[in-house]
Amino acid sequence: MAQRLKENVRTSILAAASDAFSRDGYRGARLQDVAAAAGVSTGNLYRYYPDKDALFDAIVPRSLAARLLKLLRARVRELGTVQDWRTMTAARSDTAHALLAFFIEHRVASLILMSGGAQGSSLGHVRPAVVHELTRLARAYVRRHHAQPDQVAPEAVLVQIFVNTADMIAAILRSYQSAVEIGEAFAAFWRYQLAGLQALLAAG
Repeated sequence: MAQRLKENVRTSILAAASDAFSRDGYRGARLQDVAAAAGVSTGNLYRYYPDKDALFDAIVPRSLAARLLKLLRARVRELGTVQDWRTMTAARSDTAHALLAFFIEHRVASLILMSGGAQGSSLGHVRPAVVHELTRLARAYVRRHHAQPDQVAPEAVLVQIFVNTADMIAAILRSYQSAVEIGEAFAAFWRYQLAGLQALLAAG
């Protein structure tokens, strides 16, 4: 019985912490507020998680952040292998399907990472890394396919496109919780984004 109670308390703490980090980010979340929302004392919370870093790591493990970056890189690399990017939605693309499944399974962690909610933590580099990697891969695609790549898309334009991409991913994950709704939202976003990227980067 005591062990079940302990797990119930841990579950309540994690649920409250997920809400706090999603809403306020790592810097804004306060352990006393998490404890209050979980229905435990701050002292009792410290028995489960000794500090904010430990609690954040339980919500957003480093292994998840690494996997997210890997999936995003694979997604963009795949675009360099096809003629019509508009078809590369989750129904037609293995990498898009894998990325969508990840976002659905790890909605809260993905929301925190893509919204910039990890800023101030050991994973604060993830959102900038996503923007940097997407920009780098897009620039590499342009260099391969255009004689004058600097005339296709200025660096600042590419950076802003992928900042907006991170913002849109976070907005979808904040707005929807069910797998069906998230899937439908990403399908709409990808139809728009892929057509725009192809028009910008692939046009001769």
